[in-house]
Amino acid sequence: ACSMLYTKFKTPTYLKLIKVYLDYIKYVQQPDGKLYNYVDKNKKINLDDWSSEAHARAIRAVGLVTTQTSIPKALRKEAEGILLRSLPTYPEIDSPRAMASIIVGLYHYNKENYSDRNIRLIKELADKLMVLYEQNSHDGWHWFEPMLCYANSKLSEALFYAYIATQDKSYLEVASLSLNFLVTKTFDKNIFVPIGQNGWHHKRGERSYHDQQPIEAASMVLTLMIANKIMKNPLYEANALRTFQWFLGKNALNQMIYNELTGGCHDGLGKEAINMNQGAESTVAYLIARLSLMDL
Repeated sequence: ACSMLYTKFKTPTYLKLIKVYLDYIKYVQQPDGKLYNYVDKNKKINLDDWSSEAHARAIRAVGLVTTQTSIPKALRKEAEGILLRSLPTYPEIDSPRAMASIIVGLYHYNKENYSDRNIRLIKELADKLMVLYEQNSHDGWHWFEPMLCYANSKLSEALFYAYIATQDKSYLEVASLSLNFLVTKTFDKNIFVPIGQNGWHHKRGERSYHDQQPIEAASMVLTLMIANKIMKNPLYEANALRTFQWFLGKNALNQMIYNELTGGCHDGLGKEAINMNQGAESTVAYLIARLSLMDL
């Protein structure tokens, strides 16, 4: 988020924050390349609990930093070092969303640092997603898993990026099919209605409408934007804007999720009310979605 902010506005404060967050990520990285995300107030890292998804989100973030040429080279090199040290961990990654985040991080890194190894890793991870799609996609269910849960569109998004990197049209085909399927499940009368966390949506069951999360809206905005960039489909652009409007009150309860007074973002949309807490992930999700739309 801060690298996007600095690239747009060139405000020195964001450079300072990029440095703070890079220092944290460097601090939690272990000799085997793994990035841990639990640290106590005494700066002791919890090495017993490694989240491949948190690790992968960090790789996505540092991958983006490496390619932002407006950011000072020293910071970009720090980000590159973190990413390169993480490479040995890839064989251990089996979470679909972790694989997706790493694909996107590698795509960004590869734009300024092309190598056959980068392409090979992108293909290896993308092929794993393709296998999941083949295993689960049948009987009108065009998806990578037997259920829709959280941050769903990240899986389609990763294959769009894999297509750009490799020009393998099979990635583009599955990315498009899966995204179009997700759109049919999450839009109702031009209103974005993400899958609720209170029950999810199993293949042969009813979908949940409640406890909708900001990360769903942010992920969908980013996916629709990259899909539109590739395919120039006006519907993708229109749906990206409709999805973002979920934050601004165009949702099932007609409630503002983004809080204009605090600059924060509420944590979700329940059955009868919004979640009044304004967490970091929710606020960052809003910011990234908003910044990604600026080019429109």
